[in-house]
Amino acid sequence: MELIDKSRLQPFAPTVQQRKFMVSMFYPVSSHKSTTLVNYMPPATAAFEDSSQLSDTGSAGLISPNGTFEKLALQLAGKSPQTQGTIDFPIVLFSPAEATTRLFYSVIAQTIASSGYIVITIDAPYDVDIVEYSDGSMDLINTTVAATATEADIDLAVSTRAQDASFVLDQLRNASVISQLIPGSSQGLNVRKVAMFGHSLGGAATAAAMLNDSRIAGGLAMDGSLYGPVVQEGLDRPFMLMAHTNHTRTNDSSAGDPSNSWFDIWPNLRGWKLDIILANSLHYTFSDLPIVLETLGIVPNATIANNLHVTDLNGSRALKIVTTYVIGFFDMVLKYKPSPLLQGPVAAFPEVTFER
Repeated sequence: MELIDKSRLQPFAPTVQQRKFMVSMFYPVSSHKSTTLVNYMPPATAAFEDSSQLSDTGSAGLISPNGTFEKLALQLAGKSPQTQGTIDFPIVLFSPAEATTRLFYSVIAQTIASSGYIVITIDAPYDVDIVEYSDGSMDLINTTVAATATEADIDLAVSTRAQDASFVLDQLRNASVISQLIPGSSQGLNVRKVAMFGHSLGGAATAAAMLNDSRIAGGLAMDGSLYGPVVQEGLDRPFMLMAHTNHTRTNDSSAGDPSNSWFDIWPNLRGWKLDIILANSLHYTFSDLPIVLETLGIVPNATIANNLHVTDLNGSRALKIVTTYVIGFFDMVLKYKPSPLLQGPVAAFPEVTFER
């Protein structure tokens, strides 16, 4: 669904435009007799990702036939009106990595939703690779800004995404918006207490949104760095960090966090906090990419896997680890259910270590 905030302009756009972006919503249903296959990506986006992700002309150097992404589909419950007029599940927002469409996290979002959450993934035009709208028009990433981004550019991108999150929450209260997202629903949603997570720049947006919007009761950052005032001001609500291998919370300007933001924010996190590291992982282990490659039967060699920022960790296993820990955090924040997963290492997930 396309949302337009007429009070703001699109940063990084080539012309003056009102802020607009796409969102996807995943929500559970109590029971359903039929399922339907829904394209993983709309046609133009799928073709774009074929050329940029899986082509020998793309940045990763992984050769795969055109039409690869067009073959992918999500299995979802068939559309039918809600019989109760509305649904009442906790709400979770998601913000993707820079240069990465929200659609590359749909399997993660679907999995989390199946545990009893409404999950809304939010795109960020001109700082993700492609946003395709319902009418077929597209906004591509501003390659100039992406290649030469200053600290001010990054701060602007993060603050814009944070404002998008608050705007989405405002819109979710609107019955007419919800009726388009949830067929048969006649009421807006309860957004007084929600949670948010994000990957890379999306994790930074999560922290920034929490600082400015008290409705966000907990946040989780999957890898990357944090930016803006929140690093020094900190947060008084639960915040969790999930890192790839060797992304430790240090002040040595490592490649995983050159600004040392995790090290700097840690003492300023005044609420519950946790930092875990996933063994045999890289930056895009925290996306759908591992399960996409597994589903397609693609096994990249070590060089190409490194270019894709993934490892040989099984895609199903990566999805299981990431979503299980994310769900455990949301269960604690929004359902008041303590999880042993968040208290220390467990035998079921030896890949996860705790950074105290």
